[in-house]
Amino acid sequence: MKKLLLASSLSLLAVSATFATPAKSEVMATGALVSMCKNKANAAEQNFCHGYSQGVYDMYLASRHPVKNPAFVCFSNPGPSRNDVIGSFVGWAEINTQFSKMPAADSMMRFLASTYPCKQ
Repeated sequence: MKKLLLASSLSLLAVSATFATPAKSEVMATGALVSMCKNKANAAEQNFCHGYSQGVYDMYLASRHPVKNPAFVCFSNPGPSRNDVIGSFVGWAEINTQFSKMPAADSMMRFLASTYPCKQ
């Protein structure tokens, strides 16, 4: 009985160690995001593209502070549609290939700041 209990405990320990190992996370590169955004035939990739893009913009909005981190991206009222912004981003990224291996969120913020700057 003790041997069975010991074997079971060791098995559980081995299994829990396997699941406790964190998965390696990789940063989404601009080129990979652009490829997904361009693939209009794949609904999953389109959903990811839109969700990722909206998430980047939402984090920008959440991080703004009137003094410490003022707005630097300003849309007109009414603003462009998400499809239009993503389409423009794809075009910008295809021209600015030096950013293709950089994090997609960084490139997207560069695009937004240069395309929709706030009036000084």
